Amino acid sequence: MKNKITFLLLASLALGLAAFLSACNWNPVGLPGVAGNTPVSTPEPVLPTDTPEPTLPPTATPFPAPSGRIAFVSDRSGDREIYVMNADGSGLARLTNDPGEDRAPVWSPDGRRIAFTSNRDGNWEIYVMNANGSGLARLTDDPGNDTGPVWSPDGRQIAFDSYRDGNWEIYAMNADGSGQTRLTDDPGGDSYPVWSPGGDWLAFLTNRDGNANIYLVRPWGGGAARLVDTPAPDSAPTWSPDGSRIAFLSWTEGNPDIYTVNADGSGLTRLTQTAAAEDCPAWSLDGLRLAYCTIPTEGSDELSSLFISLADGSNPAMFVTGGQFNCAISWSPGGLYLTFQSDRDGNNEIYTLNIWDGTSVRLTDNPPASSDSPAWSPR
Repeated sequence: MKNKITFLLLASLALGLAAFLSACNWNPVGLPGVAGNTPVSTPEPVLPTDTPEPTLPPTATPFPAPSGRIAFVSDRSGDREIYVMNADGSGLARLTNDPGEDRAPVWSPDGRRIAFTSNRDGNWEIYVMNANGSGLARLTDDPGNDTGPVWSPDGRQIAFDSYRDGNWEIYAMNADGSGQTRLTDDPGGDSYPVWSPGGDWLAFLTNRDGNANIYLVRPWGGGAARLVDTPAPDSAPTWSPDGSRIAFLSWTEGNPDIYTVNADGSGLTRLTQTAAAEDCPAWSLDGLRLAYCTIPTEGSDELSSLFISLADGSNPAMFVTGGQFNCAISWSPGGLYLTFQSDRDGNNEIYTLNIWDGTSVRLTDNPPASSDSPAWSPR
């Protein structure tokens, strides 16, 4: 589902459709000090004293292993279902089991519930379940499709896209499905809501101005305001952890590059200036880094790569390359690892990346089936 999600999103907006869218302290190893006998000046012999046991050298602090759970989607059973596994790939559990397709799992902030989109009842609706798959509840029930659920930071609300009024608009509801409220009302398509860390704003995409642009709206509704005024399509907004800046993609220079802008629309800055097509910007949880991927342009022999740079775009380092897709990035709660989706071994599978030593580990291995849309639990 997430393959080249940004490009699909822009295409769907153009058609009026919604997108389904610490450094580790290493102790130095020193030589042990061994105390010996001390000679004395008296002519009388002295008994030898016990030699103290040698002091063992301090050992390096073990690098913490990845922890938590990763939710993802796989069609290994024939249709697309939601699974979870431990961060090392163990403990695999299937959470959904129905003839329909289940997509886009998103964790609640407390890590106890997962919201997702499913067409099990004939059209796309939003559901929620406990993290172990129990307690399944349907939150929306409307002839129009409802997709793209995102939790508010306090876990009390869920924003989503809905086509119930004849075009795509942004809605919000309580986490139990009650109080469904329309937040945008425009003939242009509105989709892809993203909560600010403080929960007081939602960024979203709209084509109301003729191409895809980023707007902001309050979670209780009211007028929507355009964030930046660029002449080309913008996409994939994501808030910095402190809420002060938004990273996004823009086609201003002809191909998608990553930009950042202050939350008030000032300070527009281009971070990447390459011939590649960047995608999937994702802030580290401390806000100091940005991970992103490159996607080969159609017809090229380029490979997809995954990069991490400082938040200002400096010091970009390539960690992964190969295949056509190394994206769908989700950071671990501690910020030492990230998970991503890659097709470098022939089919889409889920991997983790240790950002300190650059090693990546394949967590799923089910060819020819696909595993995608990884989401790391927040705790």
